[in-house]
Amino acid sequence: MNNRSAILCLILVHYVCLIVNGEHIKYKTGSNIVEGKLNVHLVPHSHDDLGWQKNVDQYYVGSNNSIRGACVENVLDSVVQSLLRDPNRKFVFAEM
Repeated sequence: MNNRSAILCLILVHYVCLIVNGEHIKYKTGSNIVEGKLNVHLVPHSHDDLGWQKNVDQYYVGSNNSIRGACVENVLDSVVQSLLRDPNRKFVFAEM
């Protein structure tokens, strides 16, 4: 894929995310690879670098935002609400 194709792909993914706005979309592709087609998988996830710039407590409650704006508590609260509203949704969280 050349640079122009990669940029167009990123723009497309951005607009799809804006239009879809978290709605569940059925996966409607065949099991075979189609030459010239791009198969994109969007996977919601969260990543926290605990201990890198803040300690665990600072990351969780969102304190000391002069270093990095992060609040794990808000991420988890909003994700749990979203998962409860739609059982088809999935979420990956690595740092526990």
